[in-house]
Amino acid sequence: MAVICATIGRGRHSAMIEEWKAAAAAGADMVELRIDCLRHEPDLQRLLAERVTPLVFTIRRGADGGMWRGREEQRRAILREAIALGVDYIDLEDDVAGEIRRFGKTKRIVSHHDLKKTPADLDEIVARCAEKDPDVVKIAANAATLADASRILKLGVDAKHPTIAIAMGEPGRFTRVLNAKYGAPFSYAGFNPERVFAAGMLYLNELKKDYFYDRIDADTEVYGVVGDPIGHSLSPAIHNAAFRELGLNKVLVPFQVPKGELEDFFRDLDWIGIKGCSVTIPHKEDLVPLLDRKENAVERVGACNTVVTDAEGLRAGYNTDYRAAMESLEEVMKREDEHDPDAPSPLLDKQVLILGAGGVARPIAFGLARRGAALTIANRHDERAVRLAEEVGGRAANWGARAVQIADVVVNCTPVGMHPNVDDTPLPPAAFQRSGIVVFDTVYHPENTMMLKLARERGCKTLTGVDMFVRQAALQFKLYAGRDAPVDVMRAALKRKLGVVKDQ
Repeated sequence: MAVICATIGRGRHSAMIEEWKAAAAAGADMVELRIDCLRHEPDLQRLLAERVTPLVFTIRRGADGGMWRGREEQRRAILREAIALGVDYIDLEDDVAGEIRRFGKTKRIVSHHDLKKTPADLDEIVARCAEKDPDVVKIAANAATLADASRILKLGVDAKHPTIAIAMGEPGRFTRVLNAKYGAPFSYAGFNPERVFAAGMLYLNELKKDYFYDRIDADTEVYGVVGDPIGHSLSPAIHNAAFRELGLNKVLVPFQVPKGELEDFFRDLDWIGIKGCSVTIPHKEDLVPLLDRKENAVERVGACNTVVTDAEGLRAGYNTDYRAAMESLEEVMKREDEHDPDAPSPLLDKQVLILGAGGVARPIAFGLARRGAALTIANRHDERAVRLAEEVGGRAANWGARAVQIADVVVNCTPVGMHPNVDDTPLPPAAFQRSGIVVFDTVYHPENTMMLKLARERGCKTLTGVDMFVRQAALQFKLYAGRDAPVDVMRAALKRKLGVVKDQ
């Protein structure tokens, strides 16, 4: 079973001991004591008197990303003392490990850190570490690209020793989850939000509740959510909760892919065998030419938010945004006769203002047009609005004049107002002079955006992005798993991540 090791680093002995206990209570299987964070000379007898979990003992030098500023001879003496006291694991840098002997039951982590880059000679570094009598090899290097992160993660494949491969930085976030699939005995997690030990490090609660790290093994199937930025994505939490609810050995992880690098993503991570991906900003349109097969909605809309890869490596594209958005809008507006399947859509002949003309807007625009709505599209780049309006039989409006457009329905398809820019709004208060109009914001993080707050204050009927998000994710889940999604579980996971309900 994969183990989560919470990293603890405080300036005072008492604070470190208390945080160790708190991490254990929160479910940490093990802790890493970062002794270099102590402001005074370490008292190991005091620190190790009550060991509430197994531990990794670490004194990280400044050059390796730590806070130790004392003499190197003193640091090595403290490491030897910790070994004599029988700590579970001792972290020894590869240039030091050869000078500190194995003793007693303490296991040796021989580590190498590069805070600036991914070294070109990774294999040679691993071989050097393997010569220093390790129980575990740890490689942590900064990844500037997904290709870097891929090279680092791959070190665990066919490794002679259990290997913890960590690509630091946002592009390498997924390695902190998937290293369990490739033999890592544990992964490091942050615990105290006030202490950031490495870029891209996940927190204990994320590894436990969003990724179910302890359940990941060599047979776990990998799925992804692809976008840039991607750190805000809630897809991992809700899909992984659904996978575990149904007992499926699958995990979905985030991949930060800059615009224009989708082909590189598929190529560089082909060896992982990713089964499917949820696709978000800015790739929904760029993905279409890379598909081998497309459902009708993708052909019609020209945007794809879901890709599934078959056993032969062929990619099939789907657009679950299309159905989810229409179902959400029609439900909030209600049909004139809900018992009449032939009743016209409540969107028929409605004046609809769409803000944005990108990958989110396209499926919604096509869906609304098919239901007989009259569309006006406003976008910061007028030429994109004109192009989409021509495709769906609507009209384009200048972005600066969007607030004076007459509409029965307003749909925000831009990322304006998305976390962390939660005070932004794509429409000013003056735009909501008519009560009773429907205002739909596709942004789901946060659920209650500034635009929706302004609309409610003026008596508008509102629809949040949460409903659409859960609906489209449930459709994606069925494509991934071949089974209906446990929608209530997905919704509960989403609410937890949005802070509507607290972690238990």
